[in-house]
Amino acid sequence: MKKAICEVCGHKNFDLIWFDKIRCSSKKFTKNKKKILKCKKCNLVFLSKKNRVLEDSSIARNIYNKNNSMKEFIKFHKSREIKKLDFLYDYIEPKNKKFLESNCGTGIILSKIKKKSKSTTGVDSMHYKEFLNSMGHTHYNNLDYPIKNKLTYDYIFSLSELEHKFNPKNFLKDIQKILDKKGKLFIRVPNFNNIYMSLLGNNFLKYDFRTSHNFYFSKENLDILFKKTNFNIEKIFGFHEYDFNHLLEYLKTQKRVYGDYRMVFSKKDSNKVIKNIEANLISTSLIYILSKK
Repeated sequence: MKKAICEVCGHKNFDLIWFDKIRCSSKKFTKNKKKILKCKKCNLVFLSKKNRVLEDSSIARNIYNKNNSMKEFIKFHKSREIKKLDFLYDYIEPKNKKFLESNCGTGIILSKIKKKSKSTTGVDSMHYKEFLNSMGHTHYNNLDYPIKNKLTYDYIFSLSELEHKFNPKNFLKDIQKILDKKGKLFIRVPNFNNIYMSLLGNNFLKYDFRTSHNFYFSKENLDILFKKTNFNIEKIFGFHEYDFNHLLEYLKTQKRVYGDYRMVFSKKDSNKVIKNIEANLISTSLIYILSKK
């Protein structure tokens, strides 16, 4: 059996941090136990047996969401995608710029910036091609066509996918080929070292570990990964996706929170706490702004 090598730092020694069932849909768990390893050098966390099939977002969304219809994608993702765009908008000058979003689904972000941009391109499963075209966006099933034809883009978004990739290093090298020399890559990645994991431990991880995520990144290994794929790190942000009351409910019940929960903190007070969580990079996600070296 071939010895595992860390995808980020090349180290060959790991700790087994999980050997139990993991989520295989929104609320269901695998029948068999799954091994999850952690690199002893860079602390990258990853599935022992990675899943290539669920790189196809239309398959993954059909399993983890209600279904993979356009209506369901918009219902489930719209507010979340707009929140990401609003967070980043101060760092974008859309006028006459070419945009590409990888793993774009129905192109919610692309549609918001289309009027001011020069062009908008979405990369995702063929499942979304007809809908994206109807919204005026160019669609590619993968990055092969733009790479082959030496197309470049001023801004590239990858806001929900690095953790799903079978080989994230190769994916980032492909992005390098189509990013303009003065362009920016905006990449959002779930943060393994977040406040939920710190406070809840295995009671968080048993819901967070899932078959659709091959990797669980943190700042330590992301910094190494981006350096090795020849990106400059322009900025790093904490990006927290829930209010503080959500965490309080999780702490009280020790279970993943679905639906409504009690509002112990006002929105104003919750926002103050969230700003500190983001500033200390213990948020549920990290957002990087990257440029080419």
